[in-house]
Amino acid sequence: MIDSSAAGSAGHAGSADHADHADYFAWLADAPEPDWADHPVYATMLSAGQRLQELLAMPPAARPSAELASFDPHTLTDAERIDLLTMIQQHQNWLQAIKAPVLAAIEQADSSRLQLSQDSVSLALNIPVPTAHTELRIATSLTRELPKTLSLLHAGQISGKHAQLIVETAWKLPPELLDRYEDRVLARAATQTVPLLRRSITRAALALDPAGAQERHQRARQTRAVTLTAQDDGMAQLQALLPAEDAQAIHARLTAAASLLPASDPRSMDQKRADLFLDAILTGIPDGALPEAPGRRPSIQVVVSADTLLKLDDQPADLAGYGPITAETARRLAADQSGTWRRLLTDPETGALLDISQNRYRPSQYLRDYVDARDGICCFPTCHQPGYRCHYEHIEPYLQGGPTCRCNGALACARHNNCKIATAWNYTLNNDLSFTWTTPTGHSYTSQPPQRWVRPTETSDTPPPPPAQLTPEQWWAREDADYDRLRQRLRSDLQQATDADDRAAITAAKAAASRAGQLRRCQLEHRADPNQPPF
Repeated sequence: MIDSSAAGSAGHAGSADHADHADYFAWLADAPEPDWADHPVYATMLSAGQRLQELLAMPPAARPSAELASFDPHTLTDAERIDLLTMIQQHQNWLQAIKAPVLAAIEQADSSRLQLSQDSVSLALNIPVPTAHTELRIATSLTRELPKTLSLLHAGQISGKHAQLIVETAWKLPPELLDRYEDRVLARAATQTVPLLRRSITRAALALDPAGAQERHQRARQTRAVTLTAQDDGMAQLQALLPAEDAQAIHARLTAAASLLPASDPRSMDQKRADLFLDAILTGIPDGALPEAPGRRPSIQVVVSADTLLKLDDQPADLAGYGPITAETARRLAADQSGTWRRLLTDPETGALLDISQNRYRPSQYLRDYVDARDGICCFPTCHQPGYRCHYEHIEPYLQGGPTCRCNGALACARHNNCKIATAWNYTLNNDLSFTWTTPTGHSYTSQPPQRWVRPTETSDTPPPPPAQLTPEQWWAREDADYDRLRQRLRSDLQQATDADDRAAITAAKAAASRAGQLRRCQLEHRADPNQPPF
């Protein structure tokens, strides 16, 4: 039974509460808008594109895997799909990084006589035992010897394949060089594909440890071989492990011979090379029948500095289509009397090749040689087609007023030569000789500038001051001093070879002395007549 007096009291209280609520609603109307951005439900209120941009600003470790998987790529724009793909790759790199300390700890804790940790990892990851052994070694090296590489992997900026390549080359170097090796390699690793990184790593290893590199090369030459491996469907694979310069020469000759065949020949270029290889082994390819491509007989191209050639330093040279080679290999190739020398003038401060200009559509052979030597590969950032397989392309189309010169020229393979025709793709040549490509989605990607002629220096926050301008007399005095040092070194080499009765070394020393004398005469002629080349 309800007490009526109590009910009446309750009714009056309700009226008072209603008045209080009215005041509260009035206060709420004047209150500042709360910041809902920190509310956990806020993420569901954002559009997919907005949330994607928020995730893009986070480090890989802070991005939830489930949220990355929740996006429907069919509902995203083209640009958003590329952003999502980038984040997934960065997340995968981060997972590789956090996996490394676990593997290293497993190996460190292994006290078994048979090192059974690799077998445990093999079972856990369902991979062969040799692969598990390699992963354990890589993880241990990353955590103990290459912390900067592991940090870059943790940030998602390089992939596990990049890290593996850096580690495997580090195994060849003395421990005291690893810190300098990391600094030199990681400066560009985040923007390089694995093949381009391999070239940079090889060049760094050759520059940091030239004596060790030459010793490894001599050991590797002893492993040259031809092997036969059975394949499926009645095929077999014949493999030849050769010095790089010999393999490049064989490939260049096969390619030149294949280009002689009629255009109506239905075989692919690879099929033509394979058939010609068989013919060459069994019957031989006549040298006089080979075409000139591009513009001269098939040959290999080696770019080497004059200082390295004259044994003033041991910086690596560059074999076109292959990459860095040791200084001693370059000198040996230079001693070949059948070779042809071409002079490449460079800026003494930056190492960049000097300009060559032409005003016609088709570049001269001289200009083509220049662009080929400057760039080496296709201008597309992730394409590695060597220069001899590329076309000279006008960056600004010739019909739109683009000149035929080095500043408007680039090497482009057949695919990327047609890439920007009637499409929204375009690219520019930067001052440092890199190329920046812009895709239809608005993303921009910049290639790495060539560094084949600039002597590697240690990384520094501040660039070195430009060298002082020297007078001709000062240049000549420097040349005289360099030549005197060179003569003393060559005499010492010849004397050591003579004492050891090493006929091959004696011949090489005499060839180097003869070449040095030729270059010296050119230097002196250039002083009398500046129009004469200095080399």
